[in-house]
Amino acid sequence: MKHKKQKEEEKPQVNNTIEENTAEEASAQTGEAVPDQAAETDNKEILELKKQSEEYYNRLLRMQADFENYKKRIAREREDMYNNVLETITAQLLPIVDNMERAVEAFNKDKLDEQYISGVEMVCNQIIDILKKNGVKEIEAMDKEFDPNLHHAVMKVPGEDEDENKIKEVFQKGYILENKVIRPSLVKVSVKQ
Repeated sequence: MKHKKQKEEEKPQVNNTIEENTAEEASAQTGEAVPDQAAETDNKEILELKKQSEEYYNRLLRMQADFENYKKRIAREREDMYNNVLETITAQLLPIVDNMERAVEAFNKDKLDEQYISGVEMVCNQIIDILKKNGVKEIEAMDKEFDPNLHHAVMKVPGEDEDENKIKEVFQKGYILENKVIRPSLVKVSVKQ
């Protein structure tokens, strides 16, 4: 009995596979496409992979842009640091230059030995040359128009119309680094009365 039941159960399974095979053959003969689940899954996977690759590509572009911005920021910070150090050193050297120039003037007044004068002038000129090579320039002031951004008026003298707002005397030279004033010129300015 057991054998009979097993054989009966096997028959419907065989019939089912035969029916499936004949359906596939019939659709193949008529040219109709049988929906293939494997192909659909492959398409979904491909679409997901494309989406993921686009996301990675966009992330890569953002990272490259961030890195470029980082490089620019570091270069700017390095330049700012260099300029700040140069400005600090220049501000410390300027009083030495002033004192050496005063010494040369005093030596000339007292008519000291030319060797002393030329030695001090040489050292003073070397310091000024080093400052010039690093972008430090003297602010021209004598007989120029007064500019409050570059000059600091410590005295006023009466003047004519054509001399109004002109610098008549420089008490202390001013210096500029690139576009930044390190020390303004201390000047005497003529004003209209």
